Amino acid sequence: MHRKNLAKRINTMLTILLLLLLIPLFLTIFCQKMQLEKLLGNVNRTAEKEEDADMLFCIVAKEISADAPEECIKAQCVIARTNLKAAEEMGTELPGSMTMSELQELWGDYFSEAEEKIKEAIQETDGETLQYRNHYIYAAYHAVSAGNTRNMEELYPDSDMPYLSGVACYEDAQAPDYLSVLYLDQEITIEEKDSAGYVTKAQMNGKSYTGEELRGELGLKSANFNVTELEPGKIRIVTKGHGHGFGLSQYTAQKMAEKGEDYRKILQYFFPGTELENVE
Repeated sequence: MHRKNLAKRINTMLTILLLLLLIPLFLTIFCQKMQLEKLLGNVNRTAEKEEDADMLFCIVAKEISADAPEECIKAQCVIARTNLKAAEEMGTELPGSMTMSELQELWGDYFSEAEEKIKEAIQETDGETLQYRNHYIYAAYHAVSAGNTRNMEELYPDSDMPYLSGVACYEDAQAPDYLSVLYLDQEITIEEKDSAGYVTKAQMNGKSYTGEELRGELGLKSANFNVTELEPGKIRIVTKGHGHGFGLSQYTAQKMAEKGEDYRKILQYFFPGTELENVE
């Protein structure tokens, strides 16, 4: 009986000793596993970040000229990143972009300089997005307004986009493509306009259209237009601005940058009430 108890004690002590010897080994393996997972996670995040940066570059390059002032390009980077993140979050169509081969053809000998300028703007705004109430905003933009940007809630009262309230852009009247004229053999009647002068409802040859629908149908630069009847069945359409008129006017943004305003002030002017948040 005594020998059995002694043997049992020895086995217990050996088991405890073995466990004591194995614990450091287990801890070492566990720590190494955690370090490996962390390393792989960092590698994956770096790869994802580089992929996002490449995609963002191709989007920004499509949206704005590389000749634009640096602060304008930075503002466009924030807009593009915001719309990209919003699309990814909601599972909707991603913003349009250009391929590297298309950009090489577009820029030619200027490619390296243009690429460096845009990628530098992306880096200097790294992770920054525009948010309203902790959600990505609809970061709308267009080339040239008709003198004022449009108020989204005037057209869509339930849109909950008070940051698209409409702001003055008087210098847009100096833009080279501010005015355009088209002569047509049509009958068009404008029925309604919004406060910024954009057509919201019209008739053409007895058919009803929204301003944007008629703009697309006729190939107009914007829905801010006036119609003059020259003679029965012949009209002149004078269009102001270029684009839908919501959000940032790239021409006014350029003028603000030329006066020394940075991209943060430019974005705050066009999207009042929003916050610049870093999502990286």
